[in-house]
Amino acid sequence: MKISTKGEYGVRAMLYIAAHCGDGQVTSREIAERQGIPEPYLRQILALLSKDRLIVSSRGPQGGHSLARSAESISVRDILMTLEGQTTSVDQILALPCRIEVGTEYCAIREVLLKVKGAVEKILAETSLADLVGRQEEIVRQKISVPADLSGAGTLLPIVDR
Repeated sequence: MKISTKGEYGVRAMLYIAAHCGDGQVTSREIAERQGIPEPYLRQILALLSKDRLIVSSRGPQGGHSLARSAESISVRDILMTLEGQTTSVDQILALPCRIEVGTEYCAIREVLLKVKGAVEKILAETSLADLVGRQEEIVRQKISVPADLSGAGTLLPIVDR
């Protein structure tokens, strides 16, 4: 699965906003500094999130950004669909014309890619912003080291049901 920097930065920004929702609105400058996101690019991302009603943005000296609805009701899929238009690069592959001998209808490769897409969609749709906030707090509190990649890691980190 490939997510562009726009998608990654958007999820990071949304996680930050959700984690600080009790503090009132947060500014784009604060998000940019704390999350290591270039502020001009972040403003473009926040505009898209606002346009899709995932956040509420207000201008002025007291302005900032807050969630438009509860963190429980915003999924990672919602964020990625707003910013990427899709959740996996598998969509692009599936859209290509099939030139194999048996045709699209009988393609084993297409079947596997559809399973991958379904699994990714399910995880992203079932993971809310509130889940991410809770897991982030747990990772920091328990000092759980998250591997840079799964290659050679052997096992996935456990996902805690809340």
